Amino acid sequence: MRILYDHQIFSSSRFGGISRYFCELFREFSDSGSAQWQASAFFTNNEYLQALSSRPHFLPDWKFRGKNRILEAVNKLATLRALAARDYDLFHSTYSKPYSRFLLGKRPYVITVHDMTHEKYPDKLPSARREAAEEKRSITSADAIIVPSEATRSDLIGFYPEAAPKIRVIYHGYRLPTGIDGGIFRDLGDYCIYTGTRLCHKDFPTAIQAFARLPEHFRLLCIGGGAFTAEENRMFATLGIAGRVRWKSCGEEELFSAYAGAKCLLFPSRAEGFGLPIIEAQSVGCVPILANTPCFREIGADGALYFPVGNAAQCAALVRELTAPSSETLRTELAEKMRRNLQRFQWKECARKHLKVYRALLDGSFDAESN
Repeated sequence: MRILYDHQIFSSSRFGGISRYFCELFREFSDSGSAQWQASAFFTNNEYLQALSSRPHFLPDWKFRGKNRILEAVNKLATLRALAARDYDLFHSTYSKPYSRFLLGKRPYVITVHDMTHEKYPDKLPSARREAAEEKRSITSADAIIVPSEATRSDLIGFYPEAAPKIRVIYHGYRLPTGIDGGIFRDLGDYCIYTGTRLCHKDFPTAIQAFARLPEHFRLLCIGGGAFTAEENRMFATLGIAGRVRWKSCGEEELFSAYAGAKCLLFPSRAEGFGLPIIEAQSVGCVPILANTPCFREIGADGALYFPVGNAAQCAALVRELTAPSSETLRTELAEKMRRNLQRFQWKECARKHLKVYRALLDGSFDAESN
């Protein structure tokens, strides 16, 4: 089986959960020999893809207006050439931009809908209306739609009920890197961790307001998402926590090491498709403290603590309860619950289920499969 994946996510991100998901599939396919994969990005600065399949970086040390547009244009051309060559059995798009069925001929067309944030926040996220319109065209054209959670399936059907028969839910997995050192941030003392972007739906202000209610010896380590903005720095100063918040960009080993040394993960997001930081944190014994949303309940299960969406006071109360000297029993119980929960999330199983969808499309049995 020959699978062509397009360039989109590998043109737009250096790190991140979506590109990691696809690269974990590639790794599993390569390790098992179960499928031949090709990613059509000629240039990429994505660290996960570079680790699997070395290819030219695109001006990694240069920053200028329009750089990403040039990269995307070059990689789009490479993708169109790969599609025209027809040297593949099935095409899987990595993000929202649609493809003409004319280009694919009769080859099956698969998409992954990672979340529905553009549809939920059309006026608050950059380019949300354009990306939602593109995603709608992709959803309409695709032969199969993979989503990472039942919550995302429900969200998608809420916007596009006609897509229901094409949807399959396949959970993500986790993989522990080698060389995890929970003490690399020991200079911070007791710290909480926040990872990823800080866009509107992530509700970063709730994490900050909760953190501001914690004892002064606590620190907050923010990983990824770009350096703090001037507005965020003003918020820190207003709350009197400017010296207690640190930002860092790092790779996989350092990220998991940061989880391992943290007292907890703060994840107040109002809308996610899966929430990969939840199981990453759980895998090294870091308790996730989560907004009480259907997606987070599904993924975190009983191996996390939950607060009402947007309620900073309740979030802070959970941190204090979790870290209190008298809460050793709670921490022990959560450690066992996290261990059990992680059994549901394996990249090998994720890859197996993708292959099942691909084979069903190729042999014509997909429509007969149950949801």
